[in-house]
Amino acid sequence: MFAQRLIRRLMPFGCAAACFALLVIAPVAGGEDLDPEQLEELVEEVRGLSPVVAERRAEDLRAHIGRMEETPHAVGSDPRTPAGQTREDGNYCYQCHGDGWEHFFEIGEDVSTSQANETCLDCHSGGDRMHWDGGAHEFQDMACVDCHNMHSNNDTLLREEDQLTLCSSCHQERRVDFNRPHHHPVREGQVECTDCHNPHGTTGHAMLRGGGVNETCHNCHAEYRGPFLWEHQPVAEDCTHCHNPHGSIHPNMLEARTAQLCQSCHVTTGHPGDLLGPDHEGLSQGQFMTRGQGCTNCHSEVHGSNHPGGAFFKR
Repeated sequence: MFAQRLIRRLMPFGCAAACFALLVIAPVAGGEDLDPEQLEELVEEVRGLSPVVAERRAEDLRAHIGRMEETPHAVGSDPRTPAGQTREDGNYCYQCHGDGWEHFFEIGEDVSTSQANETCLDCHSGGDRMHWDGGAHEFQDMACVDCHNMHSNNDTLLREEDQLTLCSSCHQERRVDFNRPHHHPVREGQVECTDCHNPHGTTGHAMLRGGGVNETCHNCHAEYRGPFLWEHQPVAEDCTHCHNPHGSIHPNMLEARTAQLCQSCHVTTGHPGDLLGPDHEGLSQGQFMTRGQGCTNCHSEVHGSNHPGGAFFKR
């Protein structure tokens, strides 16, 4: 009955639209499979409506429709969804694809990026998406469907199985970072890209959720937030002065080994700036650094200290 009502509604739009409805909806409505000749005839007619859809076979379309029934968009009891906003005898596909299948979200072929995004933002305009307009991804003319597939069967309707695979398809340098020995456990599934970044746009740098680097880091690493009696200025300014948040070959995701890292600022204060300088307790400065030692053996509170005698971050 659903397929018959749909075809009657599509007839004013032409035979091709009605044929498309038959090709797509028949499997859902429990109809019999078309024989190969009939299928090819329908494909040719549908080609005039959408060459992209015509290249798909009935099996692909059946799976396509079947997956849609398993997504949040198909929950009829939720008035926020396309299914919830459609009359009982209607077709909720029209909520996104337009009456008479105006487009199939093929960017540059049957719909523009802005038109596709407007369709999504009609419902998804608040919350994390409130800064989409003017955001980095919107500025790069990205479409919602570049990352999301409304017929996907994962929780956030992503085109890939996980965020790392999806994000690193463009940000390939991050895939390299997360394969380094010391990295945030993104590959292990304990942290996701969106724990730190909001891909839909923010008012801050690098689409960070906290507005800035330190605010974002302190969401997890609250023990380094301070304030401290003795502040270490680089720490208060920006965590990435010392750390690579995505991954590093050095322990604690440092940008360099501790002695080299510290002496990039502390060149002449306290200790010799020459890495191969005078002896240090019987060892040359170079040996002292290459035997697993480092400044933090003594200056252990490098993030800041509340001890009255902690001016040199030793306690």
